[in-house]
Amino acid sequence: MRLLGWELRKIVNPGIIAAVVLLGVVYYFLFAEFYIQYFCNGANAEAEFALSSEWAVKYGVTMEASERAELDAQLADELEIFRKGLLLIPEALEAGIVDYGSFCEYTDRYLERTAAGGNVADMEQERLRWQIMGRTNYYRIQALEQFIASYDRVSSGGISGRTLPDYYTAAMRRRDNELMQSEQKYGFFPTCVYDSTREYGRYLAVWCVLSIILLLSPVLVRDRLCRTRALQWSSSCGRTILRTQMTAACIVGFVVTVVNLVVYGIPFLRQNPLIFKDFGLESLWGSAAPWFDWTYGTYLIVLAGLILVLSMATILLTVFLSQYSGNYIPMLLKALPLFVVLGPTIGSWVMDNTFYFRELWKGLPIGGFCGMETVMAVFLLVLGIGFCVSAGMRQSRVELY
Repeated sequence: MRLLGWELRKIVNPGIIAAVVLLGVVYYFLFAEFYIQYFCNGANAEAEFALSSEWAVKYGVTMEASERAELDAQLADELEIFRKGLLLIPEALEAGIVDYGSFCEYTDRYLERTAAGGNVADMEQERLRWQIMGRTNYYRIQALEQFIASYDRVSSGGISGRTLPDYYTAAMRRRDNELMQSEQKYGFFPTCVYDSTREYGRYLAVWCVLSIILLLSPVLVRDRLCRTRALQWSSSCGRTILRTQMTAACIVGFVVTVVNLVVYGIPFLRQNPLIFKDFGLESLWGSAAPWFDWTYGTYLIVLAGLILVLSMATILLTVFLSQYSGNYIPMLLKALPLFVVLGPTIGSWVMDNTFYFRELWKGLPIGGFCGMETVMAVFLLVLGIGFCVSAGMRQSRVELY
């Protein structure tokens, strides 16, 4: 235990920790912070989130037929609010816009004239249109109409004749039919929450990989530079030092990953996505189809576990490669491609539409399979374990020069 304690102290170098923290702050504000500031990205997304939040309190996690009937009255109320809002915009009344219908007609005529005139915009009419949309509940009406149309299409069976993507496999089609027969199809989990979770999770996974590589890569290199290997191997206990160093690296890497999850989780949860923690992942707002009947709360826990597995694989592969570097230049030459492979490539892929229907690889018209993200993460973990075990066995037999 004393030897493990010394190895832990070697890893937790104040200078490296400070550098990683500083880089982490820069990384967060360059990439991940966008999906916190614009958690609901755009007025349409804000209206969708607001409506879903209200319905979550009133209707639960799905909307039944009797509850759907109440949306017509809600739409009528929103249209009346829109009409009253126009009274505060004199330019709208002068243009003959007195309600939502006349505004839509005005917009259609304007767009037709603009298209016929070579797409040259009239700035006065553009200003009026955006003023009306910004100062009224236009986006709530638009989102509500979209949801009602989607609900009616699904409830009438019209969705059964829709065209599925070419990459859909037989398993995807069976699962799609299963979803269409369940009550989950009447869910209203907001698309913006799904999008922000996906993108934020991708950047979090990449940062977890990067922070671990930065922290652990120099550890074994420093031992070789300080010529401590001969001293370590001079005793039977020292011959197994690599196992102790790998154990220390796993402990520190695990703690770093947990800290990253907590630090990134706090601003994310402050956006109040847990309103939908009991919602299924299927939604009338969008077309994304999940492989599993998880709730959103369960989904977040699974994503955190997946990032943890990817991080543990990164720890083992980093330590394995680090032992073969005689100085910091070879270390960087190994660490850089390791980061590119495990972070922006595999890490980003694992967290992109995780456990939803998607192509095997973006741009490749071949459908993925259920749980392929877990298979990839576990494969990397097993690969790292195998490499580290073989390295430990080889070191115990190597001759000291």
